[in-house]
Amino acid sequence: MNHPVPLSTKELGELQKRYGLQASAASNVDIESTPSFGNQVCLTALLEQESCTAYLDGLAARLGTDSRPIAASMFAKRYAALAVVPFFHALTCYDKSLVLPLEDVHLRSGNHWLEGITIDKPLRAVRRTEWREAWRSYAAEHFIHHHLTSLWQSLSSCSGLPTAILWENTAVRIYSLYEKKLPVSGAVPAVKIEDDYRFLLEGLPAEAFRQRRQPFARFYGGNATREEALHRVPSTTRPRLTCCLYYRVSAESDYCDACPKNAR
Repeated sequence: MNHPVPLSTKELGELQKRYGLQASAASNVDIESTPSFGNQVCLTALLEQESCTAYLDGLAARLGTDSRPIAASMFAKRYAALAVVPFFHALTCYDKSLVLPLEDVHLRSGNHWLEGITIDKPLRAVRRTEWREAWRSYAAEHFIHHHLTSLWQSLSSCSGLPTAILWENTAVRIYSLYEKKLPVSGAVPAVKIEDDYRFLLEGLPAEAFRQRRQPFARFYGGNATREEALHRVPSTTRPRLTCCLYYRVSAESDYCDACPKNAR
């Protein structure tokens, strides 16, 4: 396995512009203190029950609710967009696997309750090897198992929200990246996008997610068959199997277009 190397200035600039991903030392971060929206919070605080529930309660208040499940779901949607998507963007576009250990990731707040993440070290990545498929498999499984799975299980335990909702919130970000964002970017050939996307849907084991069914595959087609899902027009709405609870915090109290509650 190759040793981690710094990202190029161009790559780092693109990730910062697109996803708000920053790499700089975060000063005076106290992961033992009650998480606050006024400073940067180390992600490992969300792995401890007391600090995780405190963070969720603070986020819930910021969202205008007192529900930890709602806060956990909204956090997962936002975190997936700011951390999961750039990880797979780099994997496909740069042939690099971002090094994102939980203890180096800090949640950055400001005008938005989660503006982005800051890495408490120079951002590094592992380049692809000669055998890209093996490298890709290891990189994706390692990130999901050691980064996301631990985080989602803690959020579920502290909030009571089923992990299925957290994983579908993640999956829809992946679908959007590979079906919409990357194809129109022109950054990489379509065949490479399709190959990596198919791998995420079919090549990752459920064990990496600690789930009985692999979530990216499970939620891919909604209630449609695999064949129907593959032939769906990309611009059409993919129906969800779980409700993300967004309607509980939206100003209009409306369901998302993809919400399963819409079909009732």
